[in-house]
Amino acid sequence: MNKRRILIVDDEEAILVVLKSSLKKLGDEYEIHTIDNGLDALKLIEHTPFDVIVTDYQMADMNGLELLEAIRVIQPSSKVIMITAYGTGNLEAEARRLKAYEYLTKPLEISAFREVIQSALDDMALTLPGIVIMSDKRYREALQQLEQLLLDVGARCLLLADAGGRVMAQLGDSTDLPVEEIVTLLGGGISTIIEVGRSLDNNPDAVSLTYLEGDREDLYVINVGQQILLVLVVDRTAYSSRLGSVWYYAKQTAVSLLPIIGDVNFKEATSELFDDTMEEAFNSELDKLWELS
Repeated sequence: MNKRRILIVDDEEAILVVLKSSLKKLGDEYEIHTIDNGLDALKLIEHTPFDVIVTDYQMADMNGLELLEAIRVIQPSSKVIMITAYGTGNLEAEARRLKAYEYLTKPLEISAFREVIQSALDDMALTLPGIVIMSDKRYREALQQLEQLLLDVGARCLLLADAGGRVMAQLGDSTDLPVEEIVTLLGGGISTIIEVGRSLDNNPDAVSLTYLEGDREDLYVINVGQQILLVLVVDRTAYSSRLGSVWYYAKQTAVSLLPIIGDVNFKEATSELFDDTMEEAFNSELDKLWELS
């Protein structure tokens, strides 16, 4: 089995040691690399694929945003986590624009850092009140289906969200779209969509379409089973796909996704992910190291 690769970039050696040590808990199937400057990291990234890249913002030769921008060209599928002790709204906005997976500020809690890494690797939505658990294999299978749908209908962007309003996947250009607000509002209405399908043929997994015509964009919402929503945003142009063709491709995708993600597991956020006494002691010691670095 190929190992999953994680790269940590920071110009402070002590930080590299702490973060790498914290990730040993993930197991032997992960390969963790550390580099103390952006330029050398970039050289490595050019010929070595990484699943997750963690980078500090403030570095001498190349800052984290510059590295993130280069990664987006060289390895667009890598999930990048930006860490900084100099957090500002503008910096966070720029990191989000460059599609950083997560933006963290120092000092970090080690257990929280490891959860974010695990989330990036397994694509777990670690938000209250529940945690969506999906295997990496399933996620990649679903992503292939979604990428094809995006191409088939020429959508501006595509979102996959759960009933709790948590984004599970996001493709395309969502610039200037209130993504969180959209999925939160739609997630709250998934029961209505399900009941529409049930009333038609007494099938709770029936695929139903909700359509909203806007001035500049059209919104399509399709349920995948009883817990997942597929959301498409299509720009209104002379060349945009018609309602019938979008519905056809979206329905085909929803049917294909159902056996892949229709039964994803939901665990309560109170599940004791890190409740072992030894684990707590280990985290405490690493937190102390972080404060001293």
